[in-house]
Amino acid sequence: MAKRKKPEPAKFKVGDWVTYPFHPTPGHAKVIEVIGPIGVGGEMLYRLREVYDWGEVHEFHRRESRLQPSDPPEHQPVPRPPEEWEHWTG
Repeated sequence: MAKRKKPEPAKFKVGDWVTYPFHPTPGHAKVIEVIGPIGVGGEMLYRLREVYDWGEVHEFHRRESRLQPSDPPEHQPVPRPPEEWEHWTG
């Protein structure tokens, strides 16, 4: 039986700011969960949160290879409760 390769430690931790490819400008999000090495080929997977300027919160997953470290943004929008922006998404 083949031995499993020990996973690399996570490059980012909860609370870190990252950028990711997004057209036409890079997206900017905060790491809210380190899920673990369950991505393609055992790649580390992260849950990210981005708050849009109008206050809508978007949470999603990205592989470590798609992320770059970043500084916190100068302007951080305030998240609004879903009932305030749900009617915009319909």
